[in-house]
Amino acid sequence: MILYDAKRRKIARAVTSREEYISLRDSAQNRSAEKKKMVQMNYCLVSPSGDKGDFPLRGASTVGNSVGMDIDLTADVAEKEKQTQEIGNLILSKRDELGLLLLERSATKGYHIAFRRHAGMSNEENLRWASDLLGVEFDKGAKDSTRVFFTPPSDKLLFLDDEIFDRSVVEDGNAEVVVETKDTTESSKNTAESKNNTDMSAFSSEEKNYLGIPYGEIIGKYWEMFYGGAEPVKSNRDTLTYELANVLKHICGYDRGLLAEVIPCYDGFPEAEKMKCIDSALSGKRTQMPRRLRDVLAALRAQAINGNGGIDKLGIVEALDEAMGQDELFHYNQIPEDVMTQGLKESIDAAGHTLVMPAITAICPAIGARATGVKLDVHGKANTLNLIAYISGDFASGKGQIDDIVKAWMSEDIALAEMYNQQWAEYAEQKKQCKNKKEQPVEPKFPKVWLTLNNTTANLAEELSNMNGKHAFSFTPEADVVSLKWKTSVSDFSTMIRQSYDGSSYDREARSVEAVNVHIPRLLWNVVMCGTPDALYRVVNNYTDGFQSRIALARTPDNTFARLDDNPAHLTDLQKERIEQVSHLLPLLNGTIVLPKLEARGRAWLEEVRLVTMKDDDRVMARQRFRICVTAQRMTCCLMLASVCASLIGQYGAKSAEMRLKSDPTLWQKMIEQMQTQSYMDMFGIIADSLLDNAMYFFRDRIESAFNARTYAGGQALGNMRVRKGKNDTIFERLPEVFGFAEALAQSVKVKSNGVTQNAVQQMLKNWMKQGLIVATEGGYRKA
Repeated sequence: MILYDAKRRKIARAVTSREEYISLRDSAQNRSAEKKKMVQMNYCLVSPSGDKGDFPLRGASTVGNSVGMDIDLTADVAEKEKQTQEIGNLILSKRDELGLLLLERSATKGYHIAFRRHAGMSNEENLRWASDLLGVEFDKGAKDSTRVFFTPPSDKLLFLDDEIFDRSVVEDGNAEVVVETKDTTESSKNTAESKNNTDMSAFSSEEKNYLGIPYGEIIGKYWEMFYGGAEPVKSNRDTLTYELANVLKHICGYDRGLLAEVIPCYDGFPEAEKMKCIDSALSGKRTQMPRRLRDVLAALRAQAINGNGGIDKLGIVEALDEAMGQDELFHYNQIPEDVMTQGLKESIDAAGHTLVMPAITAICPAIGARATGVKLDVHGKANTLNLIAYISGDFASGKGQIDDIVKAWMSEDIALAEMYNQQWAEYAEQKKQCKNKKEQPVEPKFPKVWLTLNNTTANLAEELSNMNGKHAFSFTPEADVVSLKWKTSVSDFSTMIRQSYDGSSYDREARSVEAVNVHIPRLLWNVVMCGTPDALYRVVNNYTDGFQSRIALARTPDNTFARLDDNPAHLTDLQKERIEQVSHLLPLLNGTIVLPKLEARGRAWLEEVRLVTMKDDDRVMARQRFRICVTAQRMTCCLMLASVCASLIGQYGAKSAEMRLKSDPTLWQKMIEQMQTQSYMDMFGIIADSLLDNAMYFFRDRIESAFNARTYAGGQALGNMRVRKGKNDTIFERLPEVFGFAEALAQSVKVKSNGVTQNAVQQMLKNWMKQGLIVATEGGYRKA
């Protein structure tokens, strides 16, 4: 069972008998638990000391004589049940050849098996050997020796050999079973559940701590970094206590009691009022660690490395790195399992589980372009699945893994584009040879879907006019191609992107006969760009024309201090083939669909954001929500379309699925209506929240500055009359007649969220003094 030492490290404890093993599986807690809270097992490792004592799971490499293998099935329900029976019978029939030690049905789909290890082969090589023997694929996400398996009650257990409990260490290793329970820092669905599930042994020292760092140290560093060391006072203690609780809940397991214990009552704050702030923070959505918390932990990590700050560095750095790594899996852990169907699962596995949102954001425009005949009704208006995406990340952050995935989805169109390019080269050669002849070769018109962005406006417009009402698609792994190639005409690029998102007409005329003249009734052009944040700002340099709000943004995690994975994720031939099978069926889908449950979920999300933004007078976020809702609905629809194709492939096979769609063109519409399950509604929320968070992360300050600029919306025409422009006026209205710098800072944080700096507040006060709104007093300010 997973225990925690004073440094919050996971300690693995062996299970040495069948009786103990069965009792753990059949405990009341395990029988009533959902999958991700079930007991977990590892079938590969033994104690490095050779005894039966506990040992840290992280970094363990001493393998035993058994290997654990996860077999997932991705077909639809009926076909999966049939496959399950067949595969189960196959495994049992080959148990001697395989060296079978354990066979069980997994909690949701497929099987878990453990078999005897082959000496001289790595863990992955053993898995590949068993995969070849059985003719089934193993889960690529569970190939490391430290991986654990969620373990259901023993009624799912089909075969168990007592040899699996032998923990003696020999030259080639021996078997072991390691049991662990769900990490208690994971958020639970409500406060009471979180409190019951929190492992208080994690805080074994007298002073409560996180990963060995006292909460007092974390809180002190928080005030030091963001408020100059000033703690809350009577005038701002309610606001700042709420913000502190909102940050600390991520490292307190969403435990109300623990938060109450570690957060002080500042400046005589009544306990009841403090608990209201904590309850308000706990009622919010569960998200990744906020940036401020990550910055605080990074600063404490640096102190631990340098031996400063009174923190014992032993184990702290590794523990923090592991916590950060687990936080990067936030979105992956949120995705419902039945959404991970063929195509999507392979894409995420090939990108790596920390890049789940960049992968989804990149493949949805590709799916939308392939399913060019599909229209989705959103807010009463049917439109094609037009999407523009940008994957932002620093150099060497993993963006390059997106390239092969996008190309796998568009492989058929890439092959056609290569053929068209060859034909164009032949035409150009003929043109040269016939330069002085009377008869000239006719210039060909190719409906080329895969278009390069390294092109001129005129050439691209001409290429798009050849599409005959179907989607074109562009992908660039380097967004600077856009900012450099379109440097003098970036406004043209912005206009074309905006019109392609809306599916509106595009016209380009010139008097010259040689010039490009195009008239496109509906411009359909999906685009995916990858680049650095700096390149993003070069591509999107106007924040009031609507270009920014039409872009689906994703960002790669910060991997600056991350360890290099022993087995880095990459696209395998099998994954590519399975993606291509799904992609091949998408052009066969034609028609308009109305998804009432998805529409209702979108409207509910809009209302949630509206209420939050009204409370904080956050006009920037309030405006962003409109297009983000449309984009998120389109992206969710793309995933549902891929799932329809995957289900047909699983049920009939790739070739028969194609025949079924051709013989019954409305079949996919009936299937997608039935796919409006809670899982896909949850998926919409994950996508929408992520898009909104990233839009605010990259563009909040720039949008505010652009809309507040004097040159925007004819501001000069108002003469000297001062009008209400934005959040600074809201801050001014909320401040009392006499106030200090700390109060101005607190209100700024409340209105503008976490991006406020002391310099910005000082500049705001200086501007108010110049405008005659306030006057300086001894120790503070007074409204004029």
